[in-house]
Amino acid sequence: MSEIGIHAGRYQRVSDYARAVDRLLLDLQSGDAPDAETVAPVLALLDSMRQEQSAAPLVQLLKLQWRQVAKPAPDRLGKIVSDLKSEHPSPQTLADLENLATVLDRERVTMRLRLRGI
Repeated sequence: MSEIGIHAGRYQRVSDYARAVDRLLLDLQSGDAPDAETVAPVLALLDSMRQEQSAAPLVQLLKLQWRQVAKPAPDRLGKIVSDLKSEHPSPQTLADLENLATVLDRERVTMRLRLRGI
């Protein structure tokens, strides 16, 4: 696979993660109960982050970047997941997801610039 193809695949994955987190946050902040289709991709990402040793390198990178933005958030993964499954996330969980959304948006921009430079 070409270098452009690798970067394009990573960019697409980060874009998908970012859209999923943004969609979930919009539902939660508007007071709507998100459906399973909205929550599932975010739970899958968070579960991948919890599997530190077996997580894909991209997921490990995102977790590291998230830790730099919001130090305790990645350590609260279990609590964030249980909050989302209970459909009653705490304000701290919402703040943690906002920080994750910021990380994903920054990485998406960085990857887009990398693609343009190749």
